[in-house]
Amino acid sequence: MKILFLYTEINQKFGPLYYQHGIASLSAVLKKELQDISISLVHPTREADLSNCEELIKKIKPDIVAAYSTAEQFHYIKELINKVPEDIFTICGGPHTTCFPECIEEIPRLDAICIGEGEYPMLELAEALNDGKDFTKIMNLWIRKNGNIVKNETRPFISNLDELPFEDWELFNLQEAIEKYGLAQLRFMSTRGCPYHCTYCSNRRISRSQPGRYVRFFSAERILSELNFVNQKYDFDEIVFDDDIFMMDKKIREEFCDRYPKEISKPFVFCGRVEICNQEMLKDLKSAGARRIDFGIESGNEELRRNILKRNMTNNQILEAVEMSKAAGLQVKTLNMVGLPEETIAKSLDTVNLNRQIKPDVASVFIFFPYQGTELYDSCIEKGYFNPGEPLAKGYISRRSSLLNMPYFSRKDIQKCFQKFGFRVFMKYSLIKAIGYAVIYSKHGEFFLKITVRIRKILATTLAGFKASFY
Repeated sequence: MKILFLYTEINQKFGPLYYQHGIASLSAVLKKELQDISISLVHPTREADLSNCEELIKKIKPDIVAAYSTAEQFHYIKELINKVPEDIFTICGGPHTTCFPECIEEIPRLDAICIGEGEYPMLELAEALNDGKDFTKIMNLWIRKNGNIVKNETRPFISNLDELPFEDWELFNLQEAIEKYGLAQLRFMSTRGCPYHCTYCSNRRISRSQPGRYVRFFSAERILSELNFVNQKYDFDEIVFDDDIFMMDKKIREEFCDRYPKEISKPFVFCGRVEICNQEMLKDLKSAGARRIDFGIESGNEELRRNILKRNMTNNQILEAVEMSKAAGLQVKTLNMVGLPEETIAKSLDTVNLNRQIKPDVASVFIFFPYQGTELYDSCIEKGYFNPGEPLAKGYISRRSSLLNMPYFSRKDIQKCFQKFGFRVFMKYSLIKAIGYAVIYSKHGEFFLKITVRIRKILATTLAGFKASFY
């Protein structure tokens, strides 16, 4: 049995990550459970790579081509799947198929999609195809059969994450991924799911895609065992925890914070949540080795954040959480958006002004993207802000330009607010950061980031403020 995973990262804001946890987990399960299996990866990062992918698929001649897709990448997946030879079984999974399973109708060549977690559905599919057995009743899969779509129910979420093998780190060129930004960072996940239901995020739809508990945790023992494994195998300086919210479980956090400095002892960054932030948590994580906490602010306008985004936190709560974090010795990064539904230029400046009060070490900004399956996606269509039939422009870079047409906040104004955001935040208290953000959010920003990768460590040690801005 030969399986080829297809993972596109084309025109991603700030470039490809070169790693995907879900694919690595699927590959690990398949390799553990199946004998005589060969797994390979096709990973185009430029539009020019697409023709090479087609030739590589024909050369490898896999039994299954399994694609992973987000909403922004689906048009590339569509192009590639349509060119896969007819004798190869094709399946697509990821957040896009989970949130919008009807996408199978858009690709007649696509044999199946996976809704929700794919480890065991993919294993059962590979076993059935390998043994020549019926595969049309596998839970979590929609299967194309005789011109119709068989829509199977979904199984419960995996309740015990510790039963999964370590991710297949070798499937990707992990050392290249670690060196992606020239800063030697390893990406890691210790949790699945998020308990909050923000209207712009796919988590709410994904949480309803399968029965059972959506928010689950790896044990501290499992987290540290896998970290020890990669720590011995790869060269990296710092860990980025990709969890939506890191260490929500107090018991796991206490064991992790006690053992991590002794067993791993490398700095790490993580995502926090304003509403659950407390001094004990921050103190524990800082003592374990945390360097920075990232907060999702999204908008500095309280009314928009509460009524449109369904994020019920006040600006005072945000400022208090930031103050606690800084008092604990942590750097702070803010995650912001511009071009939100019902936003105006004035409301976008509220986000700038809140960030000026926060004085973050790093401020990230994205342009709002309407993800299918989210509440805001439906709202944008109902209000005429967004035409779902409008194709993405050629060369579209994810979340760097707006897809909305709003009478009170034009695409041109959204673009200006996006490009000037970092400069406006930092101009009064950190000139080097202000200039840096002006460059990386300009139309030449992607090029700047590429050419500085090799010298970024040098810049981080020689230019005051550079490390805090981009590290």
